[in-house]
Amino acid sequence: MRDEELKERIQEVYTSNYRVYGARKIWRELNRQGHTVARCTVERLMRELGITGAVRGKKVITT
Repeated sequence: MRDEELKERIQEVYTSNYRVYGARKIWRELNRQGHTVARCTVERLMRELGITGAVRGKKVITT
């Protein structure tokens, strides 16, 4: 099925980029490689695979 093929490609892009890419960057990379896919599909498959992008920046503390 298409989802299984996309899961493999998402995993490849994720690991080849030091496991920091989120859904938006993985989606852009897949489209650059010629695999037309919707961003919501990438988000769904990433949730199924249990992978998340790196969270950068500081936590905001008030008062």
